[in-house]
Amino acid sequence: MGARLSLATCAIMASAAPAVAGTDTIYVGDNHSWALTCNASGYRLQSRHPVARFIEKGADSQVIEGLETLYLGRDCDARHNVLNEGKWCWANGGFVAEFGNTSIGFPRQELSCADGNHEITGCGC
Repeated sequence: MGARLSLATCAIMASAAPAVAGTDTIYVGDNHSWALTCNASGYRLQSRHPVARFIEKGADSQVIEGLETLYLGRDCDARHNVLNEGKWCWANGGFVAEFGNTSIGFPRQELSCADGNHEITGCGC
């Protein structure tokens, strides 16, 4: 129950945080807060703070730190500026983007755009 309380607390805190310019919708995924914007191609989530990721490549492993951008396309395709190409889907429990062995999940959250014209129903999990 402690983990649920922590996640709920983070979600409440993120929703109460100041909005990023151009959006007032905040999402929490992969223990980071993200701001949503919508466009004709689908959804764009931008991390609100720098993220550090360890990229495993054997002797060439590295840490990449900075703001991240996650694109979720109308054809269920996903693109991430560090994790590259992947796919995404949604279900009653939220939505998730998958990139090989790495995924970014947004539990108990729905993608919603202010104009209401961006609903994507073909990307169910």
